Amino acid sequence: MMKLLKFIVVGLVCSSIVKAAELPSNDIAIFNYSVGGDKVTVDNRPFHLTYRTGYDNQPKFSNDGKIIYFTRGLNGKDGEGKDKFQTDIMEYDFAAKHLSNISHSTDSSEYSPTPYKDGVLTIIGVADANGKQYLNQLSIDTGEQHTFTTAIEPVGYHAWLNDKEAPVFVLGDVMTLQVLHTDANRKPMVIAENIGRCIQRLQQNLVSFTIEKEGVHYIYLINGVHEISDTGIVLAKDVQDYVWLNDREVVFGQGSKLYRKSTETLEEIADLAKQGIHGISRLAIDKNNNRLAVVYNR
Repeated sequence: MMKLLKFIVVGLVCSSIVKAAELPSNDIAIFNYSVGGDKVTVDNRPFHLTYRTGYDNQPKFSNDGKIIYFTRGLNGKDGEGKDKFQTDIMEYDFAAKHLSNISHSTDSSEYSPTPYKDGVLTIIGVADANGKQYLNQLSIDTGEQHTFTTAIEPVGYHAWLNDKEAPVFVLGDVMTLQVLHTDANRKPMVIAENIGRCIQRLQQNLVSFTIEKEGVHYIYLINGVHEISDTGIVLAKDVQDYVWLNDREVVFGQGSKLYRKSTETLEEIADLAKQGIHGISRLAIDKNNNRLAVVYNR
């Protein structure tokens, strides 16, 4: 039996995948970091993956850390052959120092690239014709897309418990956590309500998500049999984005600062103001090469 977690809150966790005119102008900077004893050190010379006026967001490293994927807003002025605004999925190859558009779609927008299987990402596909938001597979080589199921919509964000099940953020009057089954075209039970947009995979059959109460996000776990447990980690007020540093601590940003948080401690890692970075939101981490991707306001 799935356990329903329900909180009464004021307001909504976040908006839906927003319209083009409402998308913020973001950039992505990548920092090298190191962990020595109890100290996390972030290099003060970031690599600016993006540096332009426009939407560049939702970074995610490949499993081996050789590639980083992200969402980019494009229009006819970007030389992509588009006659209207769309978002596509980009990839950057660190060794080749090459950036390429891998979805390059003409009739849809794509968001939230997430490694799935060899040669395949999963993304949120938003069809231009009806605005429906589904969880899709995206072939990295061909850009071809395939929808897992139309029974769950509109999907905003996701992570994989295993190759058959993905906890997904479903938009509505109340944002809910549901588990999408790749081999079943049925709508599942709601597992949690008033959730945040940040859903992170820790390991096989273990995914974290947040529940918001009065502007504060509490981090929970869901396991392979859909049991919910409380991590005891609470983010700073009005912060909902985080990434796992290890199995006990998360990193989050607030303003220009990065913090390290466990159930008992809160430590400032770095202030990135001197690097021109403010309004930190989403984060991604590559533990293979000790890289941290930071999304910040343009």
